[in-house]
This record gives sequence, structure tokens and C-alpha cells, in this order.
Amino acid sequence: MEAFTRRERRKIISLYQGGWDTEDIARQFDASESGVRRVWQQYREEGRDGPAFANCGRKPTLTAEQKESLRLISDERPDLFLRELAKEVEARLGVAACRQTVGRWLRELGVTRKKSRCTPPSNSVRT
Repeated sequence: MEAFTRRERRKIISLYQGGWDTEDIARQFDASESGVRRVWQQYREEGRDGPAFANCGRKPTLTAEQKESLRLISDERPDLFLRELAKEVEARLGVAACRQTVGRWLRELGVTRKKSRCTPPSNSVRT
């Protein structure tokens, strides 16, 4: 399920203020009751009608120095799979990340990865 947009969150808040029940609001938005209730709770407790973070709550875990280290690790061993690279990042930098996150970091750094050939080139056929 996707997060509520700011417009949807404001509409949920106004419906709550209008006296609607959680169940009715959830049905109108085709959403879970807990999600709708959470929007109202965040508004009541924090006065917030937007999401907590622009990136869905994730905080960047790599500093500029660590990003350069990631680039060096990738350059040293370009044949590593992303899951192996994630393990290497955890071992060297102490940052636990899944393979998708490491892939996203590399994409942000503009690093492309090309595997080396596992077999020698053919002598009889042009490749």
C-alpha cells in the first residue's frame, strides 16, 4: 500500500474533525483502518499533516567519505554480486544494508558494473 498524499491526509483530518468514524473514512479511501487512524493520531499529537520524512522514514546511512569507500570497493572487485558487495560494505564500513540498497547507492554514485568474461574469447568465431 502506498502512503497517503498530503491532500489525502488533510481530507482524512477534516473528516475526523467532521465527526466521521474511522471505519467510514477507511472505506471512503479504500485504506486500512489503522492507516487512517495513524494519520489522525499524528495530526493530534504532532500537528503534522505530512509524512515524517520525504524518503518514507529512511535516513541516509552513508556519509560522503563512506560513499567514496563504496566506490573504491566496487572498483577493486567489479565482479562481486550485489549481495556479496553488501557483505563487504558491512565488513569494511560497518553499515548493514540489503543488496537493493547497495544497488541504489551505486546508481546514485553513477557506478555501472560490468561483469568480466568467465570464459576466454573464441579463436574461431568473431565475438
